[in-house]
Amino acid sequence: MKKALVIVMMLMLVASATFAEITIGAWGRGIFLPIADTGADDPRVDTAPSWGSWNGDESRIGFTIAGKSDNVGFQIDMNVDGGNPNCGDQLKIWVKPFDMLTLSIGRIYDDTLRGNAAYGSFNWYRKYGDAVGEDVTFSRIGIKNSKEEFKEFYKEEFEIALTPVENLYVAAIFENLDKELTEDLFRNAQYAAGYTIPNIGQIRAQYIGWVDTDDTAGMFEAAFKVTAVQNLYADIGFATSTNTDVTGDYTKIAAYGNYKVQAATIHATAIYEMLDDDDGMNFGVGLDYDLGNGLGLNADLRYFNDIYANKHQNGDRSDSAKITGMLGITKGFSNGLVGIGVQFANQENFGYCIPVRLEYWF
Repeated sequence: MKKALVIVMMLMLVASATFAEITIGAWGRGIFLPIADTGADDPRVDTAPSWGSWNGDESRIGFTIAGKSDNVGFQIDMNVDGGNPNCGDQLKIWVKPFDMLTLSIGRIYDDTLRGNAAYGSFNWYRKYGDAVGEDVTFSRIGIKNSKEEFKEFYKEEFEIALTPVENLYVAAIFENLDKELTEDLFRNAQYAAGYTIPNIGQIRAQYIGWVDTDDTAGMFEAAFKVTAVQNLYADIGFATSTNTDVTGDYTKIAAYGNYKVQAATIHATAIYEMLDDDDGMNFGVGLDYDLGNGLGLNADLRYFNDIYANKHQNGDRSDSAKITGMLGITKGFSNGLVGIGVQFANQENFGYCIPVRLEYWF
């Protein structure tokens, strides 16, 4: 009897090891700036992640612990930037009662349908480049957790994700769950769906809602990603506010594309925002070139009209248009890279910086 019990326990342990696992992953990026000159002040020395400015941001040192089996899992993202342990993007439990349904609770980001235009200066030092590179054509599910203006929503969420048929993805995420009124639950939510048309592309649509006092505001987005042309990635998106009394007039048309030809990848973005009083514009082009032996070249050039620059560029406020550019070279390894570059930003003053970039992934 005891031998049988031991055998059963061993089989249970083997089964657990086979179908469940705990993994540790990691990603981090640090930028060392031996010189950063705004053109208006004395040059300074700093360290930062790509998204840092003069606000004390430290290099991103992050890791993830995740557990998963066929039906249950969890994810914990942690950062230790500047020696201060803090929570990262996602802290969640997920359960799959059956194959087509996943339920999640905690701090959640779902990038299944997200648009992405991250290239050039967005991956280096954004203060001397473009601070907008993700969510350009279509926002991530859980977007309110990543927006400064929605920090009051930075609390637990509950997501329902469905794949009822092949190529269809549907999700609803309910936010601000800290004792909010039940009547506001469905108004204060994000609903998204995407369908992949084989060999043609992917169409997505979503509504991002929130409650402003007794009124409901929100944003409607739609996008189409082209996959029919070999070596071409193209995505165009549309967004508009649904209650201008709360948000003011806002409509955005955005496009991003890249094309691969031999060792080169060519990037381009175009963003046009129609606002209450005027229109914002952002245009960019970029180039990645594989030099061989792990060496890579990155370059980009961006133009922001005065309206767009005033609204988006890392808190800078100016009545002038802005032009930025960068050139960098990286040496890649199996789990990271090192690079050095030069970036400039010309607005009311001409500024430049020399970023030294260190990055890892495991």
